[in-house]
Amino acid sequence: MTNDDTLDGIQSLFHEQNREVARKLGTATFLMFTLPILAFYLGLYYLFPNYDEPLMWSGLFAVFLANVVIAGYVVSAFMEGEDDVVVDSQRRGFDGETDGDAAGPRVGAFKQRTD
Repeated sequence: MTNDDTLDGIQSLFHEQNREVARKLGTATFLMFTLPILAFYLGLYYLFPNYDEPLMWSGLFAVFLANVVIAGYVVSAFMEGEDDVVVDSQRRGFDGETDGDAAGPRVGAFKQRTD
């Protein structure tokens, strides 16, 4: 992967159809960076200062909130609507059959025997 490919990938986030995805990714990235750190210090100085092991409890609180952010991002990704892109469901494979599959060789259990 060249540097130009990386720049093309980053620039594609700024296209009109990708702005919502870029906003979600930016928000999740920001929350993954800030929320666990804030949670750790909030737990250390305010929530768990009188516990036997305040560092342990603060760390667990930070890990829990990091997992909440990840779960929220995954749920929001699955809740996205379908794209308006029309997919050609009658693509032809190498053997000329119209099976709705990608035009690639069949491998593994999907490979047709010829003997």
